Amino acid sequence: MDVIRDRLLEALIWPLGLLSFRWAGGLGAAVGRVFYHFNRREVNNARVNLRLCFPELDVQAREQLVRRNVIETARSFAQMARVWVGRQLDMSNLIDDNGFEAHGRALLQRGHGLILALPHLGNWELIGESMIAVTPATALFRPPRMAFMDRIMRAGRARTGIVPVPIDRQGLKALHAALQRGEGVVILPDQVPKTIGAAGVVAPFFGHPAMTMTLISRLAHRHESPVLFCCAVYDADIGRHRLHHFEGEAAIGDASPEVAAAALNRDVERCARAFPEHYQWTYRRFLVPGSRTSPYSKPEP
Repeated sequence: MDVIRDRLLEALIWPLGLLSFRWAGGLGAAVGRVFYHFNRREVNNARVNLRLCFPELDVQAREQLVRRNVIETARSFAQMARVWVGRQLDMSNLIDDNGFEAHGRALLQRGHGLILALPHLGNWELIGESMIAVTPATALFRPPRMAFMDRIMRAGRARTGIVPVPIDRQGLKALHAALQRGEGVVILPDQVPKTIGAAGVVAPFFGHPAMTMTLISRLAHRHESPVLFCCAVYDADIGRHRLHHFEGEAAIGDASPEVAAAALNRDVERCARAFPEHYQWTYRRFLVPGSRTSPYSKPEP
């Protein structure tokens, strides 16, 4: 069944390269409307996460947010796939830099490299070329479960000039080396570690315990590197994705993993609160290893 699913998805992704960026997004949104009714697991994940993170919303308002979120997540995925495959896109027509390059260069001038933190929000694949305009960069990635997606994503991301490295010993060495050279590294700060320990700790996220990576904090602490958060969100007023960015809290580089992780989560939360319908709520952020209970074990009413 998994082989059939993977081949079907691969057959659907490559034709996206024939579409414009806008039409790819429209197709993705249409798929999202279908997924909202039939993809029970991920939709339930979104319901649980939004109930935990936005308890002030009533049931109807949260369900409307769930539906919009599933649609926007599918739209973003389709547009990311369009970035990876087909004719290379002119990013100047798709994004509003909004001062990102100037901000990045100012942080680089401190002489400790730059950590670019891209939460699972909006279309983070659009930010690569803007980062390369600031500095050479190395990006950490977690290989997806589907092997064919690994090939597509690596090739697509390499188009920008960013050097992708996997989550292994050699990849970590490459990140340290890039910062030592005064260059940039790119990491998704809300990737969920599989175990508690060197790779992850439990820290508050929207007031609830959540598995949180320690890598960004360890890099920031060791190299004294600033952390720049950024997300690309579509702005209907300008017809492009606008880059929203800010420097992360200094406490992200704290020597205490728990203090640093809490600071990292506060900045991710800042992004998610600003654009809740564009954050990827469909994964199980509040699943803590070793816990006897899971908020995702029962379907949301």
